[in-house]
Amino acid sequence: MSDPNDLSRGEQRAFDALPRETEPPPGLEDRTVALLRARGLLATPLRPVAAAPRRVNPMWLIGSIAAGLALFLSGTAVGQYLGARTATIAAAVGAGASYAERAEHVQQASSRYLEALASLNRGSDSADTATRLAATQAALSALGAAAEEVSRLAPDDPLAAAVMRGLADRAREGREAPTRTVVWY
Repeated sequence: MSDPNDLSRGEQRAFDALPRETEPPPGLEDRTVALLRARGLLATPLRPVAAAPRRVNPMWLIGSIAAGLALFLSGTAVGQYLGARTATIAAAVGAGASYAERAEHVQQASSRYLEALASLNRGSDSADTATRLAATQAALSALGAAAEEVSRLAPDDPLAAAVMRGLADRAREGREAPTRTVVWY
């Protein structure tokens, strides 16, 4: 027999009777995949290939809604508290008072400001340079804020404009400490 395809009739019938496809035993594929993964020859997938669709847990949904509602209500409560506090402060300052009462309040506040500056000036001889610079900066910041408010109250006032210009020039120059000029007569 020189050609392997040359079969006798009996051999051909026996060959044709063989099944063309056989089913592997159950679990063979799973065992093979597990063995290949264990040996590191097959990558482990990050997620299942044929995962069942996820359903939202109703308890999780109810908890999310409750947390969102609690966050909204706490934000509302904090806003109400801050608004009431601002209104209380405005009432204490006299925002609802008459114009004359508010002007008197400004006069009292300016008197206290000037007293504080005078006491700062008296104590500046014994203070160190850093403390004196911080006090000067605080006083100038208060003066600038007052000049801005005056410019809103009276936009054409030249004194408020001059104070604001002087403070802006000082900020541009970057001078830390004011210089004292002494004029001798």
